[in-house]
Amino acid sequence: MTSVAAVLRRPTWMIRWIRPAGYVLTAAATVLLCLSLWSLFQSGRGADHDLATARDEVSRTAVRDLALVNSIDPKVAELDLAHWLDAATGPFADALKRDMPNARAKFAKQTSPSHGRVTALAVTKLDRSGGEATVVASVRVFTEPTGDSTQGTEQRKRYEVGMQRVGGVWKISSLNPLPPGGSRP
Repeated sequence: MTSVAAVLRRPTWMIRWIRPAGYVLTAAATVLLCLSLWSLFQSGRGADHDLATARDEVSRTAVRDLALVNSIDPKVAELDLAHWLDAATGPFADALKRDMPNARAKFAKQTSPSHGRVTALAVTKLDRSGGEATVVASVRVFTEPTGDSTQGTEQRKRYEVGMQRVGGVWKISSLNPLPPGGSRP
Protein backbone atom coordinates (compact mmCIF):
# COMPACT_ATOMS: atom_id res chain seq x y z
CA MET A 1 0.00 0.00 0.00
CA THR A 2 2.87 2.31 0.61
CA SER A 3 4.05 1.90 -2.98
CA VAL A 4 0.62 3.02 -4.31
CA ALA A 5 0.63 6.04 -2.02
CA ALA A 6 4.10 6.93 -3.19
CA VAL A 7 3.03 6.78 -6.84
CA LEU A 8 -0.09 8.87 -6.22
CA ARG A 9 1.79 11.47 -4.27
CA ARG A 10 3.43 14.08 -6.49
CA PRO A 11 6.98 15.03 -5.83
CA THR A 12 7.29 18.45 -4.22
CA TRP A 13 10.01 19.55 -6.64
CA MET A 14 7.48 19.26 -9.52
CA ILE A 15 4.88 21.37 -7.73
CA ARG A 16 7.48 24.03 -6.95
CA TRP A 17 8.47 24.18 -10.64
CA ILE A 18 4.99 24.04 -12.33
CA ARG A 19 3.35 26.91 -10.47
CA PRO A 20 6.01 29.58 -11.30
CA ALA A 21 6.22 28.32 -14.88
CA GLY A 22 2.47 28.81 -15.22
CA TYR A 23 2.77 32.37 -13.96
CA VAL A 24 5.59 33.12 -16.42
CA LEU A 25 3.65 31.63 -19.35
CA THR A 26 0.50 33.58 -18.40
CA ALA A 27 2.49 36.84 -18.18
CA ALA A 28 4.19 36.16 -21.54
CA ALA A 29 0.83 35.42 -23.20
CA THR A 30 -0.63 38.63 -21.76
CA VAL A 31 2.31 40.71 -23.06
CA LEU A 32 2.03 39.08 -26.49
CA LEU A 33 -1.71 39.76 -26.61
CA CYS A 34 -1.18 43.43 -25.66
CA LEU A 35 1.51 43.87 -28.30
CA SER A 36 -0.71 42.25 -30.94
CA LEU A 37 -3.65 44.50 -30.08
CA TRP A 38 -1.42 47.59 -30.15
CA SER A 39 -0.05 46.60 -33.56
CA LEU A 40 -3.58 46.02 -34.88
CA PHE A 41 -4.69 49.39 -33.54
CA GLN A 42 -1.72 51.16 -35.14
CA SER A 43 -2.22 49.48 -38.53
CA GLY A 44 -5.42 51.49 -39.01
CA ARG A 45 -3.50 54.73 -38.70
CA GLY A 46 -0.91 56.42 -40.86
CA ALA A 47 -0.57 58.06 -44.25
CA ASP A 48 -2.66 55.50 -46.13
CA HIS A 49 -5.47 55.80 -43.62
CA ASP A 50 -5.41 59.61 -43.81
CA LEU A 51 -5.43 59.53 -47.62
CA ALA A 52 -8.36 57.09 -47.68
CA THR A 53 -10.27 59.24 -45.19
CA ALA A 54 -9.74 62.38 -47.31
CA ARG A 55 -10.74 60.51 -50.49
CA ASP A 56 -13.92 59.25 -48.83
CA GLU A 57 -14.77 62.76 -47.61
CA VAL A 58 -14.31 64.16 -51.15
CA SER A 59 -16.46 61.34 -52.57
CA ARG A 60 -19.31 61.87 -50.07
CA THR A 61 -19.33 65.62 -50.64
CA ALA A 62 -19.17 65.29 -54.43
CA VAL A 63 -22.08 62.80 -54.48
CA ARG A 64 -24.21 65.07 -52.31
CA ASP A 65 -23.37 68.30 -54.14
CA LEU A 66 -23.65 66.85 -57.67
CA ALA A 67 -27.09 65.48 -56.84
CA LEU A 68 -27.97 68.91 -55.45
CA VAL A 69 -26.86 70.96 -58.48
CA ASN A 70 -28.69 68.56 -60.81
CA SER A 71 -31.97 68.85 -58.90
CA ILE A 72 -34.54 71.63 -58.97
CA ASP A 73 -38.08 71.95 -57.70
CA PRO A 74 -39.87 74.89 -59.38
CA LYS A 75 -41.98 75.44 -56.25
CA VAL A 76 -38.87 76.22 -54.19
CA ALA A 77 -36.48 77.24 -56.98
CA GLU A 78 -35.02 80.18 -55.04
CA LEU A 79 -34.12 77.91 -52.14
CA ASP A 80 -32.61 75.33 -54.51
CA LEU A 81 -30.54 78.02 -56.23
CA ALA A 82 -29.32 79.23 -52.83
CA HIS A 83 -28.24 75.65 -52.03
CA TRP A 84 -26.41 75.52 -55.36
CA LEU A 85 -24.45 78.63 -54.37
CA ASP A 86 -23.65 77.12 -50.94
CA ALA A 87 -22.13 74.06 -52.64
CA ALA A 88 -20.01 76.15 -55.03
CA THR A 89 -16.78 78.09 -54.78
CA GLY A 90 -14.29 79.78 -57.10
CA PRO A 91 -15.03 79.94 -60.84
CA PHE A 92 -18.08 77.69 -60.54
CA ALA A 93 -19.67 80.01 -57.94
CA ASP A 94 -18.88 83.03 -60.11
CA ALA A 95 -20.52 81.35 -63.15
CA LEU A 96 -23.62 80.48 -61.08
CA LYS A 97 -23.94 84.06 -59.86
CA ARG A 98 -23.56 85.42 -63.40
CA ASP A 99 -26.15 82.99 -64.77
CA MET A 100 -28.64 83.42 -61.90
CA PRO A 101 -31.12 85.66 -63.83
CA ASN A 102 -31.24 83.18 -66.74
CA ALA A 103 -31.63 80.25 -64.33
CA ARG A 104 -34.54 81.96 -62.55
CA ALA A 105 -36.30 82.59 -65.88
CA LYS A 106 -35.71 79.00 -67.00
CA PHE A 107 -36.98 77.45 -63.78
CA ALA A 108 -40.03 79.74 -63.70
CA LYS A 109 -41.15 77.99 -66.92
CA GLN A 110 -40.43 74.50 -65.61
CA THR A 111 -43.51 72.75 -64.27
CA SER A 112 -42.17 69.56 -62.72
CA PRO A 113 -39.29 68.86 -60.39
CA SER A 114 -36.03 67.23 -61.49
CA HIS A 115 -33.93 65.04 -59.22
CA GLY A 116 -30.28 64.21 -59.80
CA ARG A 117 -28.70 60.99 -58.62
CA VAL A 118 -25.00 60.13 -58.88
CA THR A 119 -24.65 56.62 -60.29
CA ALA A 120 -20.85 56.38 -60.44
CA LEU A 121 -18.01 58.47 -59.10
CA ALA A 122 -14.22 58.25 -58.91
CA VAL A 123 -11.68 60.57 -57.32
CA THR A 124 -8.98 60.84 -60.00
CA LYS A 125 -6.69 63.37 -58.29
CA LEU A 126 -6.34 64.37 -54.67
CA ASP A 127 -3.99 66.94 -53.18
CA ARG A 128 -4.75 67.00 -49.46
CA SER A 129 -2.16 69.64 -48.61
CA GLY A 130 -3.34 71.96 -51.41
CA GLY A 131 -7.02 71.26 -50.72
CA GLU A 132 -7.84 70.32 -54.31
CA ALA A 133 -9.34 67.24 -55.91
CA THR A 134 -10.68 66.12 -59.27
CA VAL A 135 -13.65 63.80 -59.58
CA VAL A 136 -15.25 62.08 -62.57
CA ALA A 137 -18.94 61.30 -62.13
CA SER A 138 -21.98 59.96 -63.93
CA VAL A 139 -25.32 61.49 -63.00
CA ARG A 140 -28.89 60.57 -63.89
CA VAL A 141 -31.46 63.35 -63.84
CA PHE A 142 -35.06 62.26 -63.50
CA THR A 143 -37.87 64.69 -64.33
CA GLU A 144 -41.28 63.82 -62.94
CA PRO A 145 -44.22 63.45 -65.36
CA THR A 146 -46.24 66.56 -66.18
CA GLY A 147 -49.91 66.96 -67.04
CA ASP A 148 -51.42 63.88 -68.68
CA SER A 149 -48.06 62.21 -69.19
CA THR A 150 -47.57 59.02 -67.21
CA GLN A 151 -43.82 58.87 -67.71
CA GLY A 152 -41.14 61.31 -66.76
CA THR A 153 -37.85 61.80 -68.55
CA GLU A 154 -34.35 60.70 -67.75
CA GLN A 155 -31.08 62.28 -68.79
CA ARG A 156 -27.61 60.86 -68.28
CA LYS A 157 -24.76 63.27 -67.72
CA ARG A 158 -21.03 62.87 -67.15
CA TYR A 159 -18.87 65.47 -65.45
CA GLU A 160 -15.32 66.20 -64.52
CA VAL A 161 -15.64 68.06 -61.24
CA GLY A 162 -13.03 70.20 -59.55
CA MET A 163 -13.33 70.18 -55.77
CA GLN A 164 -11.68 72.67 -53.44
CA ARG A 165 -11.48 72.66 -49.66
CA VAL A 166 -12.74 75.93 -48.22
CA GLY A 167 -12.60 76.31 -44.45
CA GLY A 168 -12.44 72.54 -43.92
CA VAL A 169 -15.39 71.86 -46.25
CA TRP A 170 -15.10 70.52 -49.81
CA LYS A 171 -16.99 72.50 -52.46
CA ILE A 172 -17.38 72.34 -56.23
CA SER A 173 -14.95 74.73 -57.92
CA SER A 174 -15.52 73.61 -61.52
CA LEU A 175 -18.11 71.49 -63.33
CA ASN A 176 -17.17 70.43 -66.84
CA PRO A 177 -19.47 68.19 -68.90
CA LEU A 178 -17.79 65.19 -70.50
CA PRO A 179 -18.88 63.74 -73.85
CA PRO A 180 -20.93 60.53 -73.80
CA GLY A 181 -19.00 57.29 -73.95
CA GLY A 182 -15.55 56.74 -72.59
CA SER A 183 -13.64 59.48 -74.43
CA ARG A 184 -12.40 62.68 -72.84
CA PRO A 185 -11.79 65.92 -74.74
